[in-house]
Amino acid sequence: MDTVSPLQKIRYQYNPKLPAILTEAIQSIGFAEGQKTHAKTDEEKLLQLFPNTYGKPIVTLTKGTSDKLSKQLTVGVILSGGQAPGGHNVIAGLYDGLMKGNTNSQLIGFKGGPGGLVDNSYSILDKNTIDQYRNTGGFDIIGSGRTKIETPEHFSKARETV
Repeated sequence: MDTVSPLQKIRYQYNPKLPAILTEAIQSIGFAEGQKTHAKTDEEKLLQLFPNTYGKPIVTLTKGTSDKLSKQLTVGVILSGGQAPGGHNVIAGLYDGLMKGNTNSQLIGFKGGPGGLVDNSYSILDKNTIDQYRNTGGFDIIGSGRTKIETPEHFSKARETV
């Protein structure tokens, strides 16, 4: 982005509204576990399909402390489906949160949607890149795709990438 229009300069200055808890120092954010989730029907089938996640409790951010938020993390992000407004700010928010917790964390953007995970096509999203796309809408930063990870080969390749 060599040429920046006056409108884009104004966009760069916008700060999205955040829930109050997310404006606190990261060290003062804790977690509260609520009731376990459940489905009205097909509980057994859902448990079989999602054995690691089904029935987990609702988690709410609260004032408190958590050492988990300051760990160095490597996080991957994938955009799937069609273009949507705000996609870049979702990625920017994820990046900002990671950096707020630990500046050595890393955000990896898989290019072209789920296909990027299968094909090991990604880029490391750094501050420079994030700031170029902040407040610009869309999915251009890493693209999107409609590839479905559904075959044994896809799952195997995605596992290798991870």
